[in-house]
Amino acid sequence: MSYQTPCLPVVAETEEKKSRFICWLGPVTDKAAFLCQLETVRARYPDASHHCTALVIGNPANPEVMQFDDDGEPGGSAGRPMLELLLKQGIGNVGAIVTRYFGGTKLGVGGLMRAYRGAVGTALQAADLESHVPVFTAKVVCDFAGESRLRFLVSQYRGDCGEVIYADRVQMLVSLPEDCWPALREKLVGEGFAVQVSV
Repeated sequence: MSYQTPCLPVVAETEEKKSRFICWLGPVTDKAAFLCQLETVRARYPDASHHCTALVIGNPANPEVMQFDDDGEPGGSAGRPMLELLLKQGIGNVGAIVTRYFGGTKLGVGGLMRAYRGAVGTALQAADLESHVPVFTAKVVCDFAGESRLRFLVSQYRGDCGEVIYADRVQMLVSLPEDCWPALREKLVGEGFAVQVSV
C-alpha cells in the first residue's frame, strides 16, 4: 500500500493568542537522525517554552516506529494530536517538531491540541509530498529457456529485473510494488519457476 511522505523539510509558523508555534516537518527514516534534528531545533530556539514531537517511520497504516512527546505540555495536548494528524493524513516516514514560544495567555488543553495540530497542518500544506510505494524483492531461479518469459511476467506486474547470475541455471533478482507480489508469485510458481524471498 502506497502512502505520502514529504520530499524535503519545511518550516511553518502559526500564532495562537500571542503564542508562536514553529513547526519543522520533514522526511525521516531513522529515529536517531530525528533525535539529531530535534537537538538542532533546540539549539536554534534555546529560549522556547516547549519542543513537542511526533514521528512515524514506515507505512502509517502499520508503522515500524510511532511515537510522540509533549515536552512538558499537559499530557496528550501536543504530541498526540500532532501524531494523530499525520496518521489521519496517511503520511509516513515523517517527523514533526513544534516549537512553542509562550505568549502569556494559557490556551487550555483543547486550545493546545488545536494549536499543535494546526501547526503541523500548516506545515503539511507547505510541504511537497510524494507517493512512497513499498517495494518487494525476491530471487527467481529458472532455466535458460525461461529467462525471457520471466522478464515478460515481471514487467506485466510493474516490476524490474535486477542482478542476474548465470550458472547452471539463471538466478535473477526481481523488484516490484509490494501489493503486486502475491499475484506474480502465484503466476511464477504455477509456471514452475523457483522463488526465494529471503534476499
